[in-house]
Amino acid sequence: MTTTNSSFIDNYDDMILSPVMRELYNESAFYNVGYWEHSNMLLKEACQALVEKHLDLVNLTTAPLTILDVGCGLGATTNAIKKKFPNAKVTGINISSRQISYAQQQYPNCDFKVMDAAQLSFPENHFDLIISVEAVFHFHTRETFLTEAYRVLKKEGEFIFSDVLLYDSHWVGNWSVPKENMLTSLESYQNLLLKTPFQLDLFQDITKESWMGFCQHIREKKGMTALANGLQETIIAYLLMRLKK
Repeated sequence: MTTTNSSFIDNYDDMILSPVMRELYNESAFYNVGYWEHSNMLLKEACQALVEKHLDLVNLTTAPLTILDVGCGLGATTNAIKKKFPNAKVTGINISSRQISYAQQQYPNCDFKVMDAAQLSFPENHFDLIISVEAVFHFHTRETFLTEAYRVLKKEGEFIFSDVLLYDSHWVGNWSVPKENMLTSLESYQNLLLKTPFQLDLFQDITKESWMGFCQHIREKKGMTALANGLQETIIAYLLMRLKK
């Protein structure tokens, strides 16, 4: 493990496992900005809604039997996937052993592994479906991970994920976004995807319903005005996508 990875893991653990964050997320094991169908939702409800938006995009001809959740955090997303596809083997991976330990205790019905998303240890053509909720911009690098995701996905398989494109990473933590992932426009992001072997099947900008909804929530419900304003000013786009192999 590199020093950079070690620093990232320590910083991310301190943030996601902090009492302040767990209270903000209603003591749930979610950690995303949510999908805000209305402003009176609890944050954990919006988080669940965002995961469901990903799962609603699954368009396979048969139900997936092998599913990978990349950047699974504390395991709530992995558990939601398992509930949606109870007959599938669902594996969640995360680079943090502390977060994986938490997930294993909370959700023993799922399989969790400590793993770097840019160095997947699975064989080729292994998964029917890959899901990643709001994590790809953290991976070192986004491009390396996309290559790995294509390798481990079966032919005709789907990769459904959300990703964040930022002007500046100060408000999310400069330590959390590799400089190689700091693209400056939607066009540059689309060009990156077009360089991969994937077929780009769906490309949605859900910034208003996700990122802006979260900013409104923490501003109006939690009094976190400076953070909300900073996050709002630095977002280029919050994207929801489906790629096919």
